[in-house]
Amino acid sequence: MSGTIMARISRRHLLRTAGASVVAAALALPVGVTVAAADPRDVPGGSAGAPERVTDPPPSPSSAPDEPDGPVTPPAPDTTTPPKPGDTTEPAEPDSDPPGEPSEDSPPPDTDTTDGQTSAPSPDRETGIAEATTDLEGMRQDVPEELTATVDTLLTLVSTVKSPETSPQDRQGVVESTEHLTTALAAINDPQTPPELRRELTSVVKQVTSTLRVVSDPRAPAEERSMLILVVKRSTSTLPLICAPGTPQELRDKMIAGVKDSAFAAEHSADGGESAHSPEGSGAPAPDATVRRALPGKSGSDEITQDERTPPEERERLVTATQQVSALLKKISDPETSSEERAEATRDLDDKTARMKDQQEQAASAQERPEESLGKAAAVCTSAIFDSTSESALARGLEKLVPPDWEGEGIKDFWKAEEKTDDRLEVLAQLRNNENARGPFDVVPLITELAEIVPHDELFGSLGGSALSCKQTATYLEEKFGITVGTWLS
Repeated sequence: MSGTIMARISRRHLLRTAGASVVAAALALPVGVTVAAADPRDVPGGSAGAPERVTDPPPSPSSAPDEPDGPVTPPAPDTTTPPKPGDTTEPAEPDSDPPGEPSEDSPPPDTDTTDGQTSAPSPDRETGIAEATTDLEGMRQDVPEELTATVDTLLTLVSTVKSPETSPQDRQGVVESTEHLTTALAAINDPQTPPELRRELTSVVKQVTSTLRVVSDPRAPAEERSMLILVVKRSTSTLPLICAPGTPQELRDKMIAGVKDSAFAAEHSADGGESAHSPEGSGAPAPDATVRRALPGKSGSDEITQDERTPPEERERLVTATQQVSALLKKISDPETSSEERAEATRDLDDKTARMKDQQEQAASAQERPEESLGKAAAVCTSAIFDSTSESALARGLEKLVPPDWEGEGIKDFWKAEEKTDDRLEVLAQLRNNENARGPFDVVPLITELAEIVPHDELFGSLGGSALSCKQTATYLEEKFGITVGTWLS
């Protein structure tokens, strides 16, 4: 049965699992033994720094086509002459796209009707959704009966985010979370998975699916919804590493506990269940508000943990510190917790969070990353800030920088940034009329404004490893132009 199940999973899930296996293999080595670090671009599932973008609502087709169910007809034999040794010439790609249809790598059509805006439909908006749906439908036939309803819930959630009213970031967050859960479902179905791990993963999938259903409710406040979806996406990104056979058991246990505890806290803070436990007139923040403020910083640990560039010993220390924070967040948000226990956990939270933040910066800074150009570093940094910062804060901070054509409609979602030159980025956004837009932004004013929105002490908790790109951008601007970028180099 295992071969049938894995055949139904898209290539992207297999690559993600392979990437986690590389990490697990390194973790399994004795302390002091090192392995050659691979360039993240050469490792399956490797990250270039910014949170991975799977669905591409604004133009820029990049996702792989859906994997078909059942057997695949093999391609005709290649009769071309193989290259000679040492010949680095790239073979010509066959022109197999139907006339008039864009290839996977072709640039989007230029449909701008005004400077900085396009109203063209996004051709690949549903590509990630279709892949996630195909994987889940294949899984549904093989999962244990107790998970059938859970898979149905995931299918419903993925279908719901097709709506053009869904922001690009929310859509991507739900789809990526579903993909991560599909990796766990594959492990549950694999007969080689140890029974105890299968039970733990079953519990994780149920808990996280319930949380994702609650936090992605379209009726929830938009900014709270986006923040909690991000928390779930980052938390579930650790599942491939959890499922990897070579992951040390003690580390796996802490990671599983962290995923379950943070999912529980996110769900209970989203549904407002804790408000009834707030002492009226005390002036103290409600428990659900405390949890919502702390969860994004905790999720930065998950982004660093799942990155194969994080050294094993730093990952272990970070997971330990983060699991302590997750356990406190669960206790604070649990309706069964007494007022005295909740007050004690809230007092402990500040100290544990401070230790976690120190470890986040230490673990991320220990990663070996290639030096990026100014334009690339600025694009990675900007995209990460867009992903993790409230739209209201971005709208206020960037109000004077947006293209004139965006001002009439207003911006619903700053989505991502792409490198154009060293001194200019192209920003992709969704306007309030749900049209996708793109426009030029100069690097210097954009980065200096973003540094006011996200100060140094929030960088690693908010952005994870992408904070390093922000610091590199700040270094470029200071060394080349004498410009101080907020507190990023403090």
